[in-house]
This record gives sequence, C-alpha cells and structure tokens, in this order.
Amino acid sequence: MQYQEKKYKISSNPLTLVEIFLYNLAGFTFNLYDTILYAWLPYFYIPPQDSGLPQYIPLAALGIIMAGGRIIDAVTDPLMGYLSDHTKSRWGRRKPYIFISNPILFFAFIFVWLPPVNGNSLINAIFLAAILFFYYISYTGVLIPWFAVLPEMSPENKVRVKIASIGVAIGVFGALLGGGLSGPLISKLTPFKMALILGVVGFIAGELTLFGIKERHHIDYEEKAPGFLHVVKEIFTNRQVLSFSIMIMFVQLTYQLMLMNVPYLTTLVLCRNEADASILMGEVIIFIAASVPLWYWLLKRYSKKWVFRAIIINMILGFVLSFFIGQMPFFSPYVQAMVIFPVAAIPIGGMFIAVLGVIADITDYDELKTGKRREAIYYGIYGIVRKVGWALCSLILTGTFALFGYSAENPFGVRIIWLVCAISCLIGLLAFIPYKLGDTKEETKEIMGL
Repeated sequence: MQYQEKKYKISSNPLTLVEIFLYNLAGFTFNLYDTILYAWLPYFYIPPQDSGLPQYIPLAALGIIMAGGRIIDAVTDPLMGYLSDHTKSRWGRRKPYIFISNPILFFAFIFVWLPPVNGNSLINAIFLAAILFFYYISYTGVLIPWFAVLPEMSPENKVRVKIASIGVAIGVFGALLGGGLSGPLISKLTPFKMALILGVVGFIAGELTLFGIKERHHIDYEEKAPGFLHVVKEIFTNRQVLSFSIMIMFVQLTYQLMLMNVPYLTTLVLCRNEADASILMGEVIIFIAASVPLWYWLLKRYSKKWVFRAIIINMILGFVLSFFIGQMPFFSPYVQAMVIFPVAAIPIGGMFIAVLGVIADITDYDELKTGKRREAIYYGIYGIVRKVGWALCSLILTGTFALFGYSAENPFGVRIIWLVCAISCLIGLLAFIPYKLGDTKEETKEIMGL
C-alpha cells in the first residue's frame, strides 16, 4: 500500500541539540531507577542467608512477585502503544501520558523501600506486589510514548543514531549515578532515604523531558482507529518483528540479570562490602558510556544488523569469562572482576544504541507496507518482549540460587548466573539470523522487494 501522507500533518523544522538533550532526559530517569531497583531490591528483601540482615519476604515470593509484575506490565505495553498512536489531543499523542505517569513512577520508586513489617511477612509480600504494580504501570506510561517519539524526530538514519547515542550517554550517566551512589547512601543512611534523594533527581529529569519532545506527525482527527487486537495480530505476523523480538528478549535480560547478581558476587564471592558492589556497577556503566563513540562510529559505517550480531558475540565472551572470576590463579578476585566485567559491558553499550535504531527501521518498514505511522505500538512490542525477559530474570535468579546455593560457604549459584547469561545471548543470536531489514527506507524497500 502506498504511503497515505494526507493523514498526517508533518513538521519539517530542524532538530536542535537542546531538544535532543531534553528529550533524552527520560532515559536518565529510567536508568537511574532501574539500576537501583534491580541491583538492590532483591538484596534488600532477601539478603544473603548469613549476612545478619532482616529478610522481609520468602525467597520464592520475590521471584513470583517481580516476574508477575513484569508480565502484567509487559501486557500493557502494546496497549499503551496503541492508545498513544491513536490519541487525539492539543498536546499531541505522547505528552499527556508522560505528564500523568512520571509523578506516579516517582512515588512508587521511593515507597517500595518501606516494607510495613520488620521481618518475614505475607503483608510485606502483598505490599511489594501492590507498589510494584503501580511502578510498572507508570513506567509503561512514560516509556512507550517517549520511545515512540524517536522515529518522528528525524527520518534520517544518521540523525536517529545521533539521538540514540546521546540518549545512551545520558542514560548511562543516570545508571552511573544510581549504581555509584546507591551503595554508599544505603550504608550511611537507609534504603528509603537513598531512594528519596536519588528519586527526586530522576523525577525532575522526567519532567524536563516534556520540553524536548518534538512530534512531527499529528494524526488527523477524522481518522478512524483500527481495532487493537487487529493491529497486534497484524504486527506479529511480520517475520522481521518476530526475529527481532525473540532476540531482544533473550539478549537484553542479561544486563538486568548482571546488575541483580553483582551485589551477591561482591559479598559472597569477592568477600567485599556493599559499597564495593557500587564500584563494580559503576565500572560497568562507565565502560558502557565510554564505548558510545565507538558504537556511534560503527553504526554509521556498517549495517546495524551485522553490528548487532557482533555485539551479541562479544557479550557471550564476557559472560563466559565472568564465570571464572575468583577461580583464576592471578590477581585478587576483586581485580579479576574489574578486568573481566568490561568485556561484557562494552558491547552492552552498543546494544542500547543499536536497538532503538532497529525499531525505527521496523517502523519504517511497517509504513512502507501499510502507509501508517505506528511508532508507539512497535515500542510497545519492544516493551513486552523486553519485560518478559526481565520477568524471567527474577525467576532465573531465585531459581538458580535455590538450586545451587547463594551463601558464603556455597556461592556456586552466583557463578552459574553468568553461564545463564551467555546461553541466553546465544539463543538471541540464533533468533536474529533471519532479520534482514536495511538502515534506510530505500534499502529496506529494495531488500524486501516492496
């Protein structure tokens, strides 16, 4: 079907660097919150068995709650994408959802660290499930509309790569702030005070991102929206979408699993304190940030699909090497971790840049086939597969610990997590083989015979 341009009012004003910076501040918020939540929430609610810290909920309950919450959250992603794509308001299709959801996200983030009962209790489990429900729903309310703006901000591949690269740098700074300060603040204050201090910073950044959103496509008020189920069915019959979705589900979960495992590795394998876990997380995040210019150059010079495959292969290598931390005859275990972690961290930086560009290419492919601009629904699909992967992280972590152990006497479960990450990346690499879209509309049109 030919592109139906009459359905949209398209703005062609050039994009400024200030707009790119402001737009990407939401990425700062997400990375700040996610780094803290995934690194410390399991450790806070189910600390190591011999740590002397209070356990607030049973081990199995944490896995079920976090996995269940992420699955519910994931299901809402395409729905939020569908609603955002077809919203008709004077503020555009994206801003209303971000404006409403950001404050809810902030309050959920800080109150998750205040379990009502000081000890192992069912009440704490119910409390955690309720708070995480609001966290995940509001997270979707900000994330999907915000992601969906990227393809609209410019039709040019080099500009999209620039936006994504700056976004990764800003997001990495948020992760660095969260990973670097959370451990020391927890040690000196309390988890709640840590979350309050850093959460305010994230909230302000989330509000400022509204000033950088530049929607170029405004839907016609007379256009009739197709049914939600019809749109989802149409998208999932696309083999290119399926290849990408399966790949990203298995590959991106490894970053979250890595963050969740670092506090346990630090205290049980490396025999260091919680503050040293923040140093390790900070190192990972610094190397992700430092690699941005490299990946920006590679993605401008080479095809995204081939660069992405190289990224996954390098991640596999880094995770396999991580299994041997503390077992090698040279250097201390802590130095071994400092040397090995960058091998996985550097390609993770490339993954975060490339993934947004690939989704933009898929969105362009959909436009070539249908004549419609449906950015948010594709970022919703990205959200659902990514969050299903995150849900698996909770089950993998708790299941592996229960099966292999996670105490100072038996930390083998902590080591096994790294091999699970490597296997997960390998599955993603195999799933990505059929993907073949180009980096521009013209390339995709030629490759796909449109």
